[in-house]
Amino acid sequence: MIDFKGAKKYILDRLEKELNPTLYYHGIHHTIDVYEMSVKIAELEKVSKEAKLIVNTAALYHDSGFMYRYLNNEVLAEGLIHEILPDFGYNQKQIKTIGKIILTTRIKARPRTKLQKIMCDADYDYLGRGNDESFKIANTLHKELIANGFPFSEKEWNNMQIKFLQKHEYYTESSLRLRRPNKLLYYEYLKSLR
Repeated sequence: MIDFKGAKKYILDRLEKELNPTLYYHGIHHTIDVYEMSVKIAELEKVSKEAKLIVNTAALYHDSGFMYRYLNNEVLAEGLIHEILPDFGYNQKQIKTIGKIILTTRIKARPRTKLQKIMCDADYDYLGRGNDESFKIANTLHKELIANGFPFSEKEWNNMQIKFLQKHEYYTESSLRLRRPNKLLYYEYLKSLR
């Protein structure tokens, strides 16, 4: 029997205590946001109860590698679940699936399964929330990058966002319907700042 509540409490408690305070974007608030969006998207996509449990667990653990290092943190998160999740009743097959979902949150990774697509859409949901919210959240990432040794100017940052948005896509029907229109408006807004 999976103890989802226990696994959730465990990782949120650790993230709250162990994440670097300079993670202005990737802080615990981001994990909670991505988790909540994974719940919503999984509902809209009508996946099974077990599938929801798997993708929601992946959302909670996807940035846990930030407790150890900034770059390539996904690999550490994937390793961490193998240590932690058996204690909460997850079997090896479930853990392997969760690990693959977490690894699709890497920048150049491409999701293949329905659950990987839900995870990726939840992780980048903010891009399609409307110019004000998208811009505000993106600025926390810019601030975080500067604080962690990547001092991009505002112009460089906006150009990076534009390039990213040119390549980014939503994968689930629900995110394509609910978020893509605003994401395209945000893209045009960033271009207008040039």
